[in-house]
Amino acid sequence: MPATNLLLRIAAAAVLAAAIAFAARRSRSLSRSGSIAAWITGTAVAGLGGWAPGVLLVLFFASSSLLSRTGGSGDRIARRGSERDAVQVAANGGIAALCALFSALDAGSRPIWLAGVAGSLAAVTADTWATEIGRRSRAIPRMITTGSPVPRGSSGGVTALGTAGSVAGALVIAIAAAMLIPAESTTRGAFAAAAAIALAGIAGSLVDSLIGAALQITYRCPACGQISERPIDACGVPGERAKGLTWVNNDVVNLAAALTGAAVAMLLLGS
Repeated sequence: MPATNLLLRIAAAAVLAAAIAFAARRSRSLSRSGSIAAWITGTAVAGLGGWAPGVLLVLFFASSSLLSRTGGSGDRIARRGSERDAVQVAANGGIAALCALFSALDAGSRPIWLAGVAGSLAAVTADTWATEIGRRSRAIPRMITTGSPVPRGSSGGVTALGTAGSVAGALVIAIAAAMLIPAESTTRGAFAAAAAIALAGIAGSLVDSLIGAALQITYRCPACGQISERPIDACGVPGERAKGLTWVNNDVVNLAAALTGAAVAMLLLGS
């Protein structure tokens, strides 16, 4: 693409991303830092990767925000609020933005980098849908590694409904990607692209659950006994480590899922 056209697309993407970030901030889907990060991410994905990857990013964000707002039964694990901050936005969209950047810098390998964009977004969509739809399940979640019953909202806890949500989320992004960028995403046709991206998304969500079960940090409040992903509980008392590694928080887990999705999609569509 000529440099002038690329700059014009980046400028247009920046304007549209700013409008979406502003609307998300007004609706309290994003914090102030989250809206800035979303603007940067949206500009990078749509401006450097193209409008089709930009649509996939919006599809992820809009569907995830809608699901989180329609709610479900409350988790027994304390999490951060519904407003996504800059770190959360980067953890979910950073890999897609990097792949979009590389697609602009490396024209010869552009299709494989676009597959990375789609795979990473399929993974974070699958993971988010699994969490939000799984909250509606009446079944008791079970730890993915042991099958033992766990409180709702536990990292690594899965249900049949949540698993179905994960598959559905991956399929939505995969089908949209195959429809929007069939010529660039693969030389094997739209069906192969959709299948590969869906598998990448499911793989990313699976990795998220496995790391969440084995390594993600959780804290127990010594005052009220609440299990939380936050180092300081809602009651204001610093928590004690219940399990996991201190540096492996939910953002690290989400980043690992996105990276897995990108890697699997690139492997499947580049081989």
